This record gives sequence, structure tokens and C-alpha cells, in this order.
Amino acid sequence: MASTIRNFASIMVCVGLSSSAENRVALAASLASRFGSHLIGIAAEEATLPYLEDGLAAARSILIENARNAALEDLAQAEANFRRGASHLSDIEWRSNVQSPLDFIASQARAVDLIIVTRSSSGTSRRLMTIDPGDAVLGLGRPVLVVPHDSREVLARSIIVTWKDTREARRAVLDALPFLQRAETVTVLSVGEETSVKDTEDVCTHLARHGVTARHLIRASGSGSCADAIVDAALEEGSDLIVSGAYGHYRTFEWIFGGVTGDLLKNSPVPLFMSH
Repeated sequence: MASTIRNFASIMVCVGLSSSAENRVALAASLASRFGSHLIGIAAEEATLPYLEDGLAAARSILIENARNAALEDLAQAEANFRRGASHLSDIEWRSNVQSPLDFIASQARAVDLIIVTRSSSGTSRRLMTIDPGDAVLGLGRPVLVVPHDSREVLARSIIVTWKDTREARRAVLDALPFLQRAETVTVLSVGEETSVKDTEDVCTHLARHGVTARHLIRASGSGSCADAIVDAALEEGSDLIVSGAYGHYRTFEWIFGGVTGDLLKNSPVPLFMSH
């Protein structure tokens, strides 16, 4: 029986005012075209107030209104960036709000299968509109594609799947099937002392049942970190996407990451597809 080809029915891209916003929308629009997806652009910004001394309390309502209007102007510019970048698509939608970006995007994640964020905030003119990729990966309940700020496309022709026999890794393999089924080469990579050929062979066999031809690769972490070994393998294989489970938890208002997840989010030059 032929395997069903998976798609992302809907994709969300986080849009801001930085010089990379056009790149990110172009990348998202390219993926929406490839998968036949509904594309949603999203942005949020909190209205920030200056510190008010007691004697200026009477001006508070005016300052609140001015701050809200400034946020709305930023959101209108972000929408213009999105609509300009996705103008060749017919199935698009814009969502925005004057609110914490993470809170608003988390509330809207229910509408999509995949969320695209940028790894770097370089060149961001207003950090208020940004969402930290770590917060996105662990907090949104959807797979997240984390891309370098200057990326304009993710072809995903050669994919590295990082394997560790955990819930997060199993989730990532399933979530990434639309990419995996269209890739030219897929490598299931296991790194470290606790690697198992049987485990990676099982993953390859499972993928074969979904129409994905994959090979397994075992690597020692060596003197560097596991994340370094993963990136080195991806670069050696010419891979343009790394699929990985994301490990961490929320404690005392801070995301606490497993070392590999944090290192990949911080340092990987290759786009990351992560599920938690």
C-alpha cells in the first residue's frame, strides 16, 4: 500500500520590523506553496509606558493611548511586510494584537500545524515584537521551524534526524513527515556513548513504511558537545535541515533546556525543526 503524503495544512510565520522580516515571509510563502498550506502572518507588541513620577499621574491616560497607538503603527508595518512578501499567495491571513508576543502567539497556535520563527534577532529594531525561539519550541505546543535570520528558503533536500529514544524525538519524527517524505536524503543520526544501532534501524524501518528512504549513522560525541557533533554531521552530509526533539521544562519563569537543545538553538547554522 502506498504511503499517504503528509502536508502542513496551515503554517504560521512570526513577522516583525527587522531587516530579516522580508526573508522570513519569503521562506514561509515558499513552504506554503510547496505544501499547499494556508499561511498566517502574526505579530504582537506590548504598549510600553515610561516611568511616571507621582506628579505626572494625571497624564497617564494620554501616555497609555500614545503607547497603544505606537504599538498599532508597528503592527501595521509588520502586516505590510507580511502582505508584501506573501502577495503571490491567495490563501493568506493576518493576525495581530497589542499584547505580549508569546502570550498572543501561544493563543493562536491552535490554528496551525507549523510555526516559523527566527533564531537570531540581529538587526531587530524593536525587540518588543520578537519571540524567543526557546519559548516558542517549549511553549506553543506545535512543531517549530527555527531559521537563521538571513534565510530565505528551506529546501530540506537533505535532512538529519537526531535520534534519542525519547518521547520528544518520536514526536519530532512524526511531526516532520511532510519534510521527510519530500527529502532526497534522510539520515537518522545517533550521537554519544548510549547509541544503539537497533534503535536507529527501527526508526529507518518505520520511516520506510511512510515512503521515506533513510539510513542510520552512529557518531561519538568526541571531545566536543553532542550539538557540535550533530552540526558537524549535518555540514558533512550537506544537510539543510536538522530534525530534533526539544528537551526542557518550565521552572521559576525560565525555560530550562537540556544541553543539546540549548546549544542547537544558540549555535546551529542549519535550520532546526523541533518538537517538544
